[in-house]
Amino acid sequence: MNRRRPMGLALLLLLFAVVGYYVLWVQPNQARVVEAFPVGLIAGIFVCTRRRAWPVMAVLVLALSTGLYMANGRELLVALAWSVGACAGAWVAATAVTRGGTHRPALLTERDLTHFITGGFLAALLSALLITAFNEPLQVSTPQVVFPAVFLPHFASYLVLLPHFMGRPRFPGVAPLSERILQWVLTVLYTLVAFSPLNLGPSIAFAIIPFLGWSALRAPMRETIVQLLVVGTIAHSMTIQGLGPFATGDDTTSTRSELLGAGVGFFVIACALTAIPFALAVGVQRRESWQARREQAKVQQLVHSASGIAIIGTDRTGHIDMFNPGAQSVLGYSAEEAIGRQPSMFHSQAEIERLAAKLGIQPRFDLVALELANPKYAGFDVEFIRKDGSVRTLQLSISRMLDASGRTIGFVSTGEDVTRRVQQARALEDALAAERLAVENLREIDQVKDAFVSGVSHELRTPITSILGYLEMLEEGGFGPMQQGQVQALGRVKGNSRRLLSLIDDLLTLSRIQDGSLAVATCQLDLRDVVTGAHEEMTPGLQAAGIEFSCSVPDEEVFVVGDEERLGRVLVNLLGNAAKFTDRLGKVDLTLSVEGGTAVVAVRDTGIGIPSSDQAKLFDRFFRSSVAHERAIQGSGLGLSIARAIVETHGGRIDVESGEGVGSTFRVRLPLEGQEPVGVQDQLAELGDPTYDDEPGDVLAS
Repeated sequence: MNRRRPMGLALLLLLFAVVGYYVLWVQPNQARVVEAFPVGLIAGIFVCTRRRAWPVMAVLVLALSTGLYMANGRELLVALAWSVGACAGAWVAATAVTRGGTHRPALLTERDLTHFITGGFLAALLSALLITAFNEPLQVSTPQVVFPAVFLPHFASYLVLLPHFMGRPRFPGVAPLSERILQWVLTVLYTLVAFSPLNLGPSIAFAIIPFLGWSALRAPMRETIVQLLVVGTIAHSMTIQGLGPFATGDDTTSTRSELLGAGVGFFVIACALTAIPFALAVGVQRRESWQARREQAKVQQLVHSASGIAIIGTDRTGHIDMFNPGAQSVLGYSAEEAIGRQPSMFHSQAEIERLAAKLGIQPRFDLVALELANPKYAGFDVEFIRKDGSVRTLQLSISRMLDASGRTIGFVSTGEDVTRRVQQARALEDALAAERLAVENLREIDQVKDAFVSGVSHELRTPITSILGYLEMLEEGGFGPMQQGQVQALGRVKGNSRRLLSLIDDLLTLSRIQDGSLAVATCQLDLRDVVTGAHEEMTPGLQAAGIEFSCSVPDEEVFVVGDEERLGRVLVNLLGNAAKFTDRLGKVDLTLSVEGGTAVVAVRDTGIGIPSSDQAKLFDRFFRSSVAHERAIQGSGLGLSIARAIVETHGGRIDVESGEGVGSTFRVRLPLEGQEPVGVQDQLAELGDPTYDDEPGDVLAS
């Protein structure tokens, strides 16, 4: 392309030189101003030149034009003035069709046509004004003659020549070759007759316009533009030969000769302003028609290829006019059986009433269909009746089809068969309902069980307490002296009774926790007293088991608000678990520390540890780890759940770190007196509350 551009521009310049010399050479002697100077070719040269090279090309064309004028007998100043006017106008015309050099010149839309005609008009007007102004000192002719004698031929030249340098619709014409040949022959013959020596008058010449309209309507736009050029060339050539309605003779005055020459330009302008817009409108219509046919074919292809989607179209009267293969597959009807019938054939009256009740309208099919066409109801589940009588559920969407004026011309409904999904959803709903009923029954059973456990625990606690009392009286000799074996047996009975009493207490505590009646005293206490009390209570048992037991508390008071007895029971439960799961010669540590606004009590042991798979359920009631089952370690599985409930009622939290074979660490976190609960403290710390920031200076600085 880059190699051919200089050659193409050179050929254009050569063509301009030949045509320009010819039109000036054949100019009648009486006409000093009017001429068919090819300014349209100059504009075309600018269009074909890169924008940045326009100034250089303008100088070159100006020099060439001046030379052409001088070669045909014009004085230097006249030649230069006429050349400046021609080049300035051509620059304006090229700028208009390229829209400042940012668009490729084209005649494809109404906007392109507006730029083309406006640009040609302004270019011819500029040339006429400049040459008229230059004519004042040169006195070539009167201004009344110079202006039309320049404006009309220049405007005609732009209209006839410039379209050949612009893009046009490439759609073929609709006329067969024989008709196009006939149209060409008739157009050329009529032009020759209109400009023949018969001198039939200007009105006959203007009658050529219907022939050009014939071409614009039936032939490609390119052919119409070429035909317009041929008509203009014939008209100009015969006129300068003294033929036709605009010819001049030897006795014609100079002014009349100038005006008659301008008449040829007016004739060409009339032909161009009729043929070019008509040809463009026809080309645009052909393009839109082709695009519409292509889109229609694409839509038809999509509709017929959507085998899994039922697509049903209706006309404005509500009769089916489209029934795609997907609809045939889903509903069992052929297209011939469905087209022309009403869509209500696919719905039962019960379904219409169900839909109407949901939509809040009267149970009529037409009203239901119109309401479902509202976009907010897209994807509505609707039941359809197949040809075989079975029911299918389609997820339906209905859309209106509108014409250019916005009137409804029909409806299109698309439906996806979701019968299986609906059946599964209904089965799932039934299963969920059954599950909810089962859960409710289990809840009732659980409540009965809890009430039973609570009642039995209350009933058992009194006799066991009485048993323990009589056992103590027997040990003290209240019923007479006892032998050593009897004392040992009583000790075992007493220990089992105490364990049973402890289990009953745990069950009662659990019952109170579940019904929310667990009483917790709220008074200020020093947590160090609770820790040391638990240490003193558990030391004998741990030492007897051969376990090293240590306790560490800070020197300063650790005040919390809570129930000393309940918190002591938590620590005793944790220490009891540590003792049960730690072998002889093991170690248990009980420590109290303060972290920010939280008191932390930690119970560490070097026992068998807790498997990670059991830790998630460790605080559930009645849960016992797999290690406890394997080693047959006694326990009810209630101690940790009760401990967590007591800690949480104090606004605290209990957590565990453990691993099988490496021991366990239980931490009880309680808020200090005047502090928020532990969970609230953690949330504030995550949000960056300065109260809990390790570096408050940074917070203040920020």
